[in-house]
Amino acid sequence: MTTKITRSSPVFLQVSTAAALFLLGLLGIVSYNSDMARFGRSIVQMLGGHNDVLGLIISILTMIAGLLLALDLVIQTDAAHAVGIGVFVFWALRILYVYFRKDIFQPDALVWLQAISPDVVILAAIWMAARARS
Repeated sequence: MTTKITRSSPVFLQVSTAAALFLLGLLGIVSYNSDMARFGRSIVQMLGGHNDVLGLIISILTMIAGLLLALDLVIQTDAAHAVGIGVFVFWALRILYVYFRKDIFQPDALVWLQAISPDVVILAAIWMAARARS
């Protein structure tokens, strides 16, 4: 017996992926402004280090990516596929930055693979949503 994927499946996938991206971005911003994060940045600055605002920028871009995916469902445009590909490229670059920039396979390969898995699932969902809208 074969099952037929209905049109609601890609829509649900895109809505849930958009929500996940938006919430991940929001969490990044909230944790960036937490008391402990401010304290940590103060210590780093006091010791002559640089405050890394790249995490905040990535969080804001993640929220924007989530909003773009959600708006793509509401506003029917010819650029739907391009928006999906743009979000896909952004998320792939984020994965490269977070997991491959330094400390690859740290503390060990299994823990590293477990940490990267949810981001790869989101990447696949973005790809599937982009392909379904083309």
